[in-house]
Amino acid sequence: MSLVCKRFHEILSDSAIWRSRISKRWGSKYPPIPVNADDFNWRLACVNIEDQYELWNRKDIKIKSVLRKDIHYAAVDAIHLMNSGLLCVSGSRDRSIMLWDLSNVLNGGTEVPYQVSTDAHKGWIWQLASCGETVYSCSWDTTIKAWNLTHDLQLLSVFKCQTPALSLACTSNLVAAGTYNRNVVIFDTRVGGSQVSLYTAHHGAVLALSMSGDFIISASEDQTLAVWDQRAGKVFKKLNLYENKDEDKAFPMCLSFSNDLLYVGDSKSQLHLLNPAQGKFDIVESYQVGHTEKLTCVKHSMGSILTSSTDRTVRISTPTKNPETIAIIRSQAGEVARFDYTNNVLAVGGTDNALEFWLPCST
Repeated sequence: MSLVCKRFHEILSDSAIWRSRISKRWGSKYPPIPVNADDFNWRLACVNIEDQYELWNRKDIKIKSVLRKDIHYAAVDAIHLMNSGLLCVSGSRDRSIMLWDLSNVLNGGTEVPYQVSTDAHKGWIWQLASCGETVYSCSWDTTIKAWNLTHDLQLLSVFKCQTPALSLACTSNLVAAGTYNRNVVIFDTRVGGSQVSLYTAHHGAVLALSMSGDFIISASEDQTLAVWDQRAGKVFKKLNLYENKDEDKAFPMCLSFSNDLLYVGDSKSQLHLLNPAQGKFDIVESYQVGHTEKLTCVKHSMGSILTSSTDRTVRISTPTKNPETIAIIRSQAGEVARFDYTNNVLAVGGTDNALEFWLPCST
């Protein structure tokens, strides 16, 4: 409508219109942390949160699911979407990596063509990440492998860790792996397979990693989060999410770090929100979002928070203070080991040797 006439353009370019619209629906609960109102993109936020609410609140008519079982013959612990959700990469305890072409289903078809790279690793594959056309996989076999996806899965390089690699994150030039023996190992892809940095910030295995700017965030089964400052080469901050370290033996398992927010999911089904503003990483709030078992994955955006659990569900919630449930997906793939969500495409990997894809219905 902003293109209809100058008056409509003036009205819809006014951020106060969008801020008022958000306020009427969500009150003071959005955004979930204080922001500079003049700098915040209220229009983009309003469009995102309303689009996500509409999509998942009416998932029965707006979303279709496709289940693929027993193509992997073991649990699918790693799953990653690329190319705006048109391509899915999955990794399994059967040591294989598969490429799934979702474009046919997005265009109204029913088949999901795939390619298989058997014995991609010599151990269970735990996580996948990508930068451009390069996808990285980490494994219990102590390696990280870089693959080119231009035509099919072509091995580019191998990075060696001392112990099993359990978590993974990457930027354009750096690849970081969290390992079973408490280390975070950093490789520079421009200088071959040699590590350029290694640090130990935990007393337990490193289960999750995220990289943003100069910071690497790591989560460990020792119940702590660590913020590593790459420029300074030291731990910037270390924090425990639990007042009593031994209470219930809860520990962080998954991270989502973007849009100036950090969400942490833990082994006791809690979701924690941290504010990384000015490098403080203060704990804002801890929530129960409805899961009954440990959280295995979390991903947030301006429009939604998605969480998964070994309770066999994926929950879509509002990205507000005290998140409200929009929809619950009960997985047919078993306990949800991991998911990815891009461009309204949801890919779920489960313990029943299965993947499940949730895609927008073609119009």
